[in-house]
Amino acid sequence: MEKLRYAGGLAEFRTAELAFTLQEAMELAFSFKPATEVDVEAVWRATGGWPVALHAGLVGTPANKEHEDGSLGFTPEGAFTEYIAEEVLGQLDPPLADFVLRATTSDWLEHELAIALSGAPTGGVLLQECVRKGLFIEEKDSRGNEYVHHWQPLFAAQCREILEERSPVLAEHLHRIAARYYQDLDISESVSQALQGREPQQAVTSLVSHWLEYLLRNGLYPLEQLCLDLPAPWGEDAGVLMIRSVCRALAGDAQSAVDLADRALGGVSALDALPRRRFELYVDLLGLMPNVRPFQLHGVSRRTPETGQGTGSQPRAPGSGRSLPGQAAVGQHEEEQLSLLAPPAADTPEGSHGAVADELFVTSEIALAYALAGDLAAAERRVVQALNGAGELGSSPGGGMAGLRLAQGITSYWIDDLPGARTHLDHVPPSGNRASSIDKLCAVYRILVDCAGGDPAQIAASGEMLMSFQDRGLYGPSWNAFSTMASAKIAEAEGDLAGALAIAKPLQHAENPPLVLVFLAELLRRGGKFAEALYCTQAVRERERNSYTGTSIALTEALLASHDGDLSAAHERIEHAVSLAEPQRIFRPFAEHRDELSGLLMQHAVWGTAHEAFVAAQLKENTHGDNLTTFLYWRLTERELEVLAYMRSMMTAADIGKALFISVNTVKTHQRSIYRKLGAASRRDVLKIAAARGII
Repeated sequence: MEKLRYAGGLAEFRTAELAFTLQEAMELAFSFKPATEVDVEAVWRATGGWPVALHAGLVGTPANKEHEDGSLGFTPEGAFTEYIAEEVLGQLDPPLADFVLRATTSDWLEHELAIALSGAPTGGVLLQECVRKGLFIEEKDSRGNEYVHHWQPLFAAQCREILEERSPVLAEHLHRIAARYYQDLDISESVSQALQGREPQQAVTSLVSHWLEYLLRNGLYPLEQLCLDLPAPWGEDAGVLMIRSVCRALAGDAQSAVDLADRALGGVSALDALPRRRFELYVDLLGLMPNVRPFQLHGVSRRTPETGQGTGSQPRAPGSGRSLPGQAAVGQHEEEQLSLLAPPAADTPEGSHGAVADELFVTSEIALAYALAGDLAAAERRVVQALNGAGELGSSPGGGMAGLRLAQGITSYWIDDLPGARTHLDHVPPSGNRASSIDKLCAVYRILVDCAGGDPAQIAASGEMLMSFQDRGLYGPSWNAFSTMASAKIAEAEGDLAGALAIAKPLQHAENPPLVLVFLAELLRRGGKFAEALYCTQAVRERERNSYTGTSIALTEALLASHDGDLSAAHERIEHAVSLAEPQRIFRPFAEHRDELSGLLMQHAVWGTAHEAFVAAQLKENTHGDNLTTFLYWRLTERELEVLAYMRSMMTAADIGKALFISVNTVKTHQRSIYRKLGAASRRDVLKIAAARGII
């Protein structure tokens, strides 16, 4: 068998091959009952096409749980759980069955965690036995010298339900073990496991220490929702309230941000010295205090409720007696954010210098938070503030300002400054032996930049960096989607679209971060899987879309609508995309779809838009010089081509002059020259002739 396998003479059938397709699921449902009685697609997606689970969901009475967005989620009822208990676990040797119930505490499993969950040194041996038996578990990745295994999610969920019913105390204990295991590896998984283990204190401690890491992976609204879902009294923890304040400010709700910070201050007196000093730094830097409390924080400059201004003209560092370098007085609360990752100010003779350095660290994290929330303009302002502050300190941003460099890289990528993005990402200092979430996201963005640039050598180098993280065991479960999507992007950039689709296939039946869904949807569309692509775009709720993810999704939806012949929907989606893109100068999604969007954008300009200058600028980018005719009397000058590009919009001569920084008379001169060279009598004729002759 092994000889045949390595010689290529043996085919293997695994989960992906044995799973039912949606069409097969529809046919199966039709053979049982009218398809209208059950949401076949919901059952199929929930089961991943697993035949026995699909059968149980179609012939039984599945429970459907309504989500916040109104969609229904499929949850199989008792009959399927009994099947797992009796026909699967009941047929195993008792030690192996007990191991499976314990080890399915987490969908992802490694050798060390298997031993910890089993409570015996034989856990690793039992894990390998599960793999040999094909017991709903597969080897997914190699991290260091060991494999990372993944349980079939529905099977693992049923096993957890069985264990919780048989021994709820043991189930909670195992979740706490998993939470501690992932404490430094994966904050998302650690918090999730802690909450399932009814240990909210650990969840709060982890979240307050690593909230930015959670934001990096999950996004703004999941972070805020997690804080809201914490049980009492943990939801009123000072650190949790400050995180919620950040989320509200990033969402543009300045007043709620101030109110939450005010509530957080009420719990500061109960904090230990170290967290209290950090809190003082946040409050002093941000000025989010509208009310005076009965106690006075050391070094905090208050702001009055009437004016929002502090007692001094500028925010001051705690105990430093000096203004922040590179920071002007702040008049709008929504322009200020905070970091719960900042180190405390130093209690040394150089404490003032240390406090300022701490504030620079906070500012760099603020810049990153803005970039992640999609406010690239605010991120850019914070970058300038941090660089100015570093200049006044006589130092350059070092390892403590990795967030600054990553924020610059993210911003440059989305405004389509690929060389600048590569430079900034190359200067993100590594965290050391244990890669941080910043390192991981930096590796993903390097791949995005290099795939967009098309340099094979750089793509290969970034791919090697990604693999080095995996080989060193630095990707936790919640980051698996990012690494998978990055690998698919590399395959697509190398011209292997089929290979890219195969790599990304496991992502189609899982919950993914918005950024992953953006690229997955576009990959599926390019691969001709239009229904799956639309499903991906719909999986990202409107409020979870920031400026660049929202722009990207809207353009994908526009191209899907255009493919279906629904031009009205296509133009509505394009208008939505440009409305998100213009304020933040989001150009990359348009560049990514340049060839496909060219015709749609021209139609959209005629259709009518409230963002004429932006649309005209994109049309100008889509004008290909190599399409110009070689006949001299048709040849237009560079400036005339620019004016012609703007003439495709509804802009007046005055509007075009403003966009090109020339006078109205100069614009009219160029227009007359264009009419003469093309033999046109009107603006409409100009566009028809230019299009017919390949000039536009």
